Amino acid sequence: MPPQRHAGPSLLALTLVYVALMFVGGANVKVAFKEPHDSAMAAAFVAQNIQAIRLGSFCEFVSAISLGLFMAISISWLRFQGTNAVGEHLAALGGIATPIMLTGSAMATWSLTRPGVAAPGAVEALQSMGFDGGGPGFAVFFGLFVAGVSVAAGMHRRIPRWLLWLGIAVAAAGELSSLTLLNFKAGYFIPVLRFLSIFWMLGLAMNLPTASPVSGTTESGHSAPSNV
Repeated sequence: MPPQRHAGPSLLALTLVYVALMFVGGANVKVAFKEPHDSAMAAAFVAQNIQAIRLGSFCEFVSAISLGLFMAISISWLRFQGTNAVGEHLAALGGIATPIMLTGSAMATWSLTRPGVAAPGAVEALQSMGFDGGGPGFAVFFGLFVAGVSVAAGMHRRIPRWLLWLGIAVAAAGELSSLTLLNFKAGYFIPVLRFLSIFWMLGLAMNLPTASPVSGTTESGHSAPSNV
């Protein structure tokens, strides 16, 4: 019996959309963090850079949607494959929380452009919320998602071992980024997760097997290992 392919949108297309939005959004969002804290200067700065800040916030918001779709499809694929339940639930936790964190970051940054908000206290609070959600908050839960998918799929040999270990490295960077709350220098783990995760997402998109739990075979004709 030929293997059944898991139906759903292309993970590769979603990855490319997410990466493009991440770079465009990041290049514009960083403008918001250069904003001066003086009340009069802050208002003038926002007025001069309002389009860049809004574009960056919009791209970050839409990237959360594309990433959320990627995560939902990946978790659906795990269920289709009948993989480890613990890894599946861990991935689900990260898959729910990560887009929420990214969306909150985008909304906080966008709020800087609202009339009357550009005051010293509000600027600092919104900047902090934007960084917290899009920084350690995003990284920690994204790491949990990657760990869940990688371990569940890797232990059942649904993905190559190099992709499993890359996923573990991404997850480790994500969890270590939580130390940013104790020492700001730990924030360097956040860009490590962001860039390594791009290769992990591409690898997952291009290496998902078509093994069906009904057929028990893969496209190459080899028998798939039974579930534990």
